[in-house]
Amino acid sequence: MMINLKNIQYQISHKPILQNINLNIQEGKTTIIMGKNGSGKSTLLRLLNQIIKPSSGFFESNLPKPVPMLFQKPLILQNSVIYNYQILKKIKKHQINNTWFEKFNLLSLSNQKMNSLSEGEKQKIFISRIMSFDQSQLFLDEPNQSLDLQSEKLLTNLLMKEKKEKTIIMTLHDFEIAKKIGDYFIYLENGKILLQDDYENFFKKFSF
Repeated sequence: MMINLKNIQYQISHKPILQNINLNIQEGKTTIIMGKNGSGKSTLLRLLNQIIKPSSGFFESNLPKPVPMLFQKPLILQNSVIYNYQILKKIKKHQINNTWFEKFNLLSLSNQKMNSLSEGEKQKIFISRIMSFDQSQLFLDEPNQSLDLQSEKLLTNLLMKEKKEKTIIMTLHDFEIAKKIGDYFIYLENGKILLQDDYENFFKKFSF
């Protein structure tokens, strides 16, 4: 067990966002959080990474503090691509791994301004920035958003390699990618878990 949640509630201004969440996140597994827009996926991901605290319930994690994660709307500095890419290195004073930056062929964009890039190019930089930290736990909020089919396929292949040695927790809408990567699946609706199970049993039961 890496993260354990029992009867977790999360509210904003007395409005329930997450309700009665009971969940065990296993170390070394890839957990996929799915559901429609507004179901609470991103909120649950931030809570699991200790960026926000539950309003009530029991929360236990092996992680002493939040780790860098991929947000749906990441930080953009109005500077060059390479400056934005290396910002974690500057903040964390940590050697970075350039594998993803190179695999996404971003070297040729290094000196361009971020505001000149397409949304797909920006997303590849955001993903590469998080992956450059080479951490053992990955929290990724819809990593495939804005990517074209070729880049999405590369993302999937790279994540399949990463999952062999890491714990991955991610939100996704795409069932095909989820099936290729996931070990354990959670389906949210209106802030509640409607279904959670391993690969085989989840897709036997899934009918939403």
